[in-house]
Amino acid sequence: MSIVVGYQPGHGGDEALELGAGLAVALATDLVLVTATPKPWTTPSMARVDAEFSAYSRRYGDDAEAAAHVHLSRRFPGIPAAFHQVRERSVSKSLHKILGEHDADILVLGTSHGTDDGRMSLGATTGRFTHSSAVPLALAPKGYTCTGISRLTCAYSGDEHGVDVVLATGELAQQMSVPLRVATFGVRPADMFPPEVGLDAERTVMEAWKEQMAASMNALVADHIIGPATTTTIGTGGDWDTAFDAIGWTDGDLLTIGTTPRDPIKRVFLGSRAAKIVAASTVPAIVFPG
Repeated sequence: MSIVVGYQPGHGGDEALELGAGLAVALATDLVLVTATPKPWTTPSMARVDAEFSAYSRRYGDDAEAAAHVHLSRRFPGIPAAFHQVRERSVSKSLHKILGEHDADILVLGTSHGTDDGRMSLGATTGRFTHSSAVPLALAPKGYTCTGISRLTCAYSGDEHGVDVVLATGELAQQMSVPLRVATFGVRPADMFPPEVGLDAERTVMEAWKEQMAASMNALVADHIIGPATTTTIGTGGDWDTAFDAIGWTDGDLLTIGTTPRDPIKRVFLGSRAAKIVAASTVPAIVFPG
């Protein structure tokens, strides 16, 4: 059991390290740091460019390892961490290689892109893993600093796959000894009704949806998926940012969300709705494979 962190200095690496270390502490498990170093050419060069590139690759990895250890000693003194430098043609290949070698429970990546209000924006590597990871993928917002994990909020879709995510999140919350909150988010599409229909029909549809989701979350209690003391809430708004903010968040919160399976092999596939919720998030998010 381990938390694998993709660490690239200056590319969301510090944020990923903060979240990975916080998860490792909360779960009392191993922390594994991975830095993808450029893979040298295999064909010798008459001008010894290959040797120079190989030396640069080693320096890059050594500097990254030193920076990670400094960060951990300052922010999480005493936490043990294994460090791996992996030479592959891409960051994705390096991370997949380590995931295959370790009993990884969660892969943690930082998001080097983001908005001024702290919401997440996925880059090339994180975007690729949101469609290919076979293990839960944890994403840290730009500028994230871990102050501890104090609550897990599960984004509940209301279908059978949503129940699986609630169960997985509940198990994770128990392991961390933190409370679970189940939330669902709704946004009225701008083109739900033509202007001549008016707002009454719009409100009626939204209220009917809220009643349906409230009943679905009550069923989670009746079916013993969650306990009667578990908080359930519904966030709505004119856009996803407003709906996300409507339920209130604290620094120690962490969002979990599931994805619908798209092929026979379990993989993360971040669909449109899940992607919008993640993009609206101002707290770290764990995306569970479908």
